[in-house]
Amino acid sequence: MQSTEITFENLGETGALFTELMRARYHHFIEARGWPLPNVRGLEFDQYDTPESIYCAIHDGLDVHGGFRVTPTTAKCVNSSYMLRDAQLGLLPDLPPTILDHPAPQDPKVWEVSKVFVGDTLSSRERMKVRDQMGLNFARVARNWHIDAFLCITSVTVAMLTRRSGLDMLAAGPRFEAGGETCQAYLLKVNATSLRSRAA
Repeated sequence: MQSTEITFENLGETGALFTELMRARYHHFIEARGWPLPNVRGLEFDQYDTPESIYCAIHDGLDVHGGFRVTPTTAKCVNSSYMLRDAQLGLLPDLPPTILDHPAPQDPKVWEVSKVFVGDTLSSRERMKVRDQMGLNFARVARNWHIDAFLCITSVTVAMLTRRSGLDMLAAGPRFEAGGETCQAYLLKVNATSLRSRAA
């Protein structure tokens, strides 16, 4: 199992993997969870999949086991910025404008994490390995792109599991129901000591 960072700059080398990441997102979010998200030919995407985003795929060859997307909170593409800010501005009807306890930041050192998933056909042990890889990749992305903190929205259950992957998580908004799950916004900071111990 390995991890690969995908950017629009390295699509010449990672293009096939990027396509499989979008295909895995389609399976996880649309086929398995029934979310009505934009898609074409079995690939899931949205308005935040732009050159400003960075992607991480956890995979064996082109078999994608999990992944996530990070986007700077300074992002802007036509009428969109990033998911949590657009929700707060009332631009995303499926998410509440009260999603954050504070004004959505526009700070080059704070990035949004979105489209986080772990493959549903993996064993419990394999799923934990994927989560561990994700924690290490959050640390690497934070170091390489000079990020101090991440914002995300996820289910409360996933947040509890994510804490085990070496990330410090603080609630950043009220709980609400979405897609049949109890969700919440969180502020994530990399716990370098915990990650080092898991990597040892």
